[in-house]
Amino acid sequence: MKLAPICLTASEGQALERVAATGAHARERKRAQAVLSHGRGLTLSQLAAAYAADRDTVRAWLTRFEQGGVSALAEGQRAGRPRKIDPATQKK
Repeated sequence: MKLAPICLTASEGQALERVAATGAHARERKRAQAVLSHGRGLTLSQLAAAYAADRDTVRAWLTRFEQGGVSALAEGQRAGRPRKIDPATQKK
């Protein structure tokens, strides 16, 4: 299935540039960079090769952006055991 090109508005482009440069997590920055690159004309295969990700993964990033905008690219909760120490105690 071929993915339609994304036409970014000026505000979306600026927001993606900001996230790509200063996002909280490396994965979030990578997703923003991929969306920007797709907006500039790179194909799904080129994006997968450039970002060392599976084509389905890149397609999922682009779909998330189309459905939820820049905020949909943010890092979500990760699975795993909860911390036993609260952050205030950990700083000590």
